[in-house]
Amino acid sequence: MDLKNNARFEIASSIAVFASIAIMALETFALPTSLREALFVADVALSLGFLIEYLFRVATADNKRAYISSFYGIIDLVALLPILIHAAASLRVLRLLRVLRVLRLLKVTRYTNALDRYQQALKSIAAEATLFASVAFVFIIGFAFLIYEVEHDVQPGKYSDIFDAIWWAVISLTSVGYGDVFPVTTAGRLLTLAMVLTGMGIVAVPTALLASALNQAHNEEA
Repeated sequence: MDLKNNARFEIASSIAVFASIAIMALETFALPTSLREALFVADVALSLGFLIEYLFRVATADNKRAYISSFYGIIDLVALLPILIHAAASLRVLRLLRVLRVLRLLKVTRYTNALDRYQQALKSIAAEATLFASVAFVFIIGFAFLIYEVEHDVQPGKYSDIFDAIWWAVISLTSVGYGDVFPVTTAGRLLTLAMVLTGMGIVAVPTALLASALNQAHNEEA
């Protein structure tokens, strides 16, 4: 039985994935004990279903080792951790690991060619992406040292060390601008202006390259 080419199983598995995410979301609300227990049972049942699916995939795989070490095989395995975490729910540290359940959502991508196209697009622009990543790193480090020099004496609390300066550089380069760290000197403001304008190109060009590569990969598949 080929699960990957079984449309009904694929739909059922996708529904189970979204159901498990919905349960995780509902557990964040203040719910009656009876409903919370019902959600717990449903979540364990879904986890057992994923476990059975994983074991079946391993048993029927042409190359078991290749499947286990593959991207989807690792995702499937990591998504099973909640079963063990539920069993050791008394340990507070392990409770935090329950957030790994969200990785189940990645199982849905197994039923589309989108991830393959995305990987193909990334591979085709690997050289350009590496170049822009290197340029971004140089600008972040360079501007961080510059802003530290001009703002540290004026705002020692905001720019206490180079890591605060790097934080400013990153949010300026990406034009996020949280407003928690900002320059007050003329030199600092000019640096921010230069960083923002530079960031527009560093972020926009790779985005355009990726969009073009994805479009090309889609056309080639069609």
